[in-house]
Amino acid sequence: MPEPALTPPLALEYLDELSVDIRAAAILDSSGELAAHSGDSRERAERMRGLVLELLERAQTAVPGVGEVPQLEVSTPNGAVFAVRENGWTIAVVTGRYTLSSLMFYDLRRVAEDLG
Repeated sequence: MPEPALTPPLALEYLDELSVDIRAAAILDSSGELAAHSGDSRERAERMRGLVLELLERAQTAVPGVGEVPQLEVSTPNGAVFAVRENGWTIAVVTGRYTLSSLMFYDLRRVAEDLG
């Protein structure tokens, strides 16, 4: 019997266990709506949702013909934003600046697979 898929709230708890570097996280469903978020503020999560969707859209239009961008990393002097699209989910996290990209993308993809 197959194991049940992870729910979005449980996926965020799992991500929190995987990385101490995550400061904020959000999971969006296939229509781009908020399925789960970290923290108590829905307003802050909605703002993060809008910014992540805008980043993904801008990345997609930056290189015509590429199609949907499967992953994204934006680094600043204070931290980074990582986003992964897989199995109809978008998972985005804000991290500290010294997060290892390869490890974060691995964790995000694994959680997206478990959500699928």
